[in-house]
Amino acid sequence: MSSVEETPVHSIYMESPLKAVVGERKTTFYVHPGALIQGKSALTARVTGPWKFAGQDLLDWSDFDEETISCVLEFCYFQKYTTPWELHPSKKKSVLQEPTKSSTEHMLLDATSSSSPTSRSYTGDAIVLHAKVYSFAQRYLVMDLQDYARVLMKDAFGPFLKEYGSSPYATSGSLADTIRIIYGSTLLSSDLARKDLCDFIAASHEKFRNDFADFQEDTGNFMSDLASTLSQLLSSKDAINREYKRKDAGSRAQKKVAKPENTLNTTSPFGFTTTSFTPTMVCLGGPDMFFDCWC
Repeated sequence: MSSVEETPVHSIYMESPLKAVVGERKTTFYVHPGALIQGKSALTARVTGPWKFAGQDLLDWSDFDEETISCVLEFCYFQKYTTPWELHPSKKKSVLQEPTKSSTEHMLLDATSSSSPTSRSYTGDAIVLHAKVYSFAQRYLVMDLQDYARVLMKDAFGPFLKEYGSSPYATSGSLADTIRIIYGSTLLSSDLARKDLCDFIAASHEKFRNDFADFQEDTGNFMSDLASTLSQLLSSKDAINREYKRKDAGSRAQKKVAKPENTLNTTSPFGFTTTSFTPTMVCLGGPDMFFDCWC
């Protein structure tokens, strides 16, 4: 009886994990090297290139916070990630609850502090988190993660704008932080996340007009990009309005019906209503034999 040679089983979970230092508190995270193989990225090079045999088993991610790295590693394993608020709904509720009198007083006292928990919002924090994940993906060239985080950030714009309408103070700081993160981690004005931010703010510039001062602080070329986007948007709207007025004027001209100058709307002696006959004098013989004829 011949024996069948079994193919060795390989799993990333059989690998010895790497250690990563995360955040200001130097929190320790562990990740399997195989999970970091993400296309042609710097992470892939880190675990398959020369560094693999260099004895450098410690990853320094201390300039990214724990929430950001949690999302990054979740994507590395499962090709998707969820925000902490989706995993822990109670946290979302605590952020969205109506402020009490005491918390309102505390909010006013801490109005100048953008890091105060009471000055944050669920949708605002979501946008900031997606921006942080995007910046990580930018640094390490993880294209799939970059696209995924950008889509989630765009999806959060709608709920964010709705919440901004009812609580502008709580959300405006998050938007300014997002601008700083995206513009601080990207180089080109053509970057898609930059464009998404400019398009979003330009489309709602009247709502955000009171926040423009904050948008100018440490945001690089953002205001220049925004001005360009606004100019294009307003020019487009102006062109659309002119075209609409032109078509409307043409439509009105077509609907307008001109009446003949010698036409009367009246009733004939025989009881018929007419709008196209003009009464004229007809002579049947002598100078005294004239009568009105409807013809």
